[in-house]
Amino acid sequence: MSHLLIPSFLVFGFLEDLIPVQDWIDTLYNFVSDLSYIEQLIGLIVVAIIVVLGIISLVIKLSKLIIVVAILAGVWFLWTTGVFGG
Repeated sequence: MSHLLIPSFLVFGFLEDLIPVQDWIDTLYNFVSDLSYIEQLIGLIVVAIIVVLGIISLVIKLSKLIIVVAILAGVWFLWTTGVFGG
């Protein structure tokens, strides 16, 4: 079965040709390095705020999901043990 595996260098080479990520990284680096210190600091603060708000939003959504899964697991457990008269 291992003879069906595609070598990773072929996959990564194909992806690098398809999506020029390194070019985007170089362009972004050159753009940011040309900015002044104050502009870089303001950009860093904005990015930090966006990341923190995103993490908070993710935690809120995941906590709701965990509560729903816990309730469903509890109902399933009660159902399988015959508590509901089944």
